[in-house]
Amino acid sequence: MSRAIDHLVLCVNDLDAAIAAYGKLGFTVTPRATHPFGTGNALIQLDGMYIELLSVVEPAKINETDISAPFSFAVYNRDYLRHREGMSMLALQSRDAQKDRDDFIAAGAAVPRVFDFERDGKTPQGDDVSLAFSLAFAIHPLLRNAVSFVCQHRHPSQNFYFPEYQTHENTARKIGKVLLSHWAADAVREFYEAIEVDTVIESLHADELIDKYGIDDPDFSTDGFAGFELIVDDMAKIADAAKSFGAIAKKDKLILPPSKFFGVMVVISGK
Repeated sequence: MSRAIDHLVLCVNDLDAAIAAYGKLGFTVTPRATHPFGTGNALIQLDGMYIELLSVVEPAKINETDISAPFSFAVYNRDYLRHREGMSMLALQSRDAQKDRDDFIAAGAAVPRVFDFERDGKTPQGDDVSLAFSLAFAIHPLLRNAVSFVCQHRHPSQNFYFPEYQTHENTARKIGKVLLSHWAADAVREFYEAIEVDTVIESLHADELIDKYGIDDPDFSTDGFAGFELIVDDMAKIADAAKSFGAIAKKDKLILPPSKFFGVMVVISGK
């Protein structure tokens, strides 16, 4: 059984600008939050999954990795932003991050220890809530710019998901497939099959990506996530805003090129 998407991590240089742009696109965006390790975010909550807009907000708090902590969420995303904006990570749903880590090891992934952290959150009414997460990363040498991990939520769902944040003017409902462009797409596809995420990630060579979506963009990655499919209930509710950002109509889809939208291609579909 394939793992399900928990959220996408979209790295941006200017968090406020990204919040404004996604709001203009018709999304309800949560208030900003700050992590204890130097990054900050704002979320777009969908049906049981979400989009995380992430930026470095307090660089002095980012500690370099050492031998006891071979992977750092904050360092990885800081370094990702040093060469581009875009989708840096894919998070998958988890009930037991430690068990998932064991499964990743069995599949041949390079796996650091489980990373636990907590932060405060707020309800739409402004009340404080406690949030806690456990992350288990699945690292592959070909995917230095496209890390996958599981995210176990160690708090009640009512502390995190709120109907007020899951309702969007553009009628966005969920994320479809994640799209990856890679020069070694076949080998990457085998890895994703081994960790059971091949049904939610479409791994393509650059020419295959261009042929399928009819867009050749200078901001396409050659070894990372290209973007994602966004499923909406009513295409008419998002069409004008998407076109204002440079979206191109392709058959029954609207496609936002990565060079027009923070390094991420967004394929908007009404299916």
